Amino acid sequence: MALHCTLKYKIIIFSGLVGIYYLFITMLLLLLLIIPLIGIFIISTSTYDELSTVHVKRVKYIALATSVFNLFISLIIFILFDFSNNQFQFVQEYHQISSFDFYLGIDGLSIYFVILTTIIIPISLLSN
Repeated sequence: MALHCTLKYKIIIFSGLVGIYYLFITMLLLLLLIIPLIGIFIISTSTYDELSTVHVKRVKYIALATSVFNLFISLIIFILFDFSNNQFQFVQEYHQISSFDFYLGIDGLSIYFVILTTIIIPISLLSN
């Protein structure tokens, strides 16, 4: 009986971890969209009266940090991408609003554009 209970709890814990992993995988593309918006929000809510060099550097550091974090998320997506599958991957669908449907996914061609964009942005911020 004790063996059966521990096996049952192990199965429940394993299924919970699989659920968390699936939730993390499906939220990666949404994170690619939300992280730059969070950076924009942080930059726009910081109130400064004048444009000093300290303020300009802080804005550049925030922009660089959000773009590097976005690059890290896109590299995770690239590593987890299954190139043998020709379907959309990391798919999210939302049908919560009657006149608006949200469908987000990535295929084999667009994965390269995502990687290219997230590599170019930190390079361009560093060159400025």
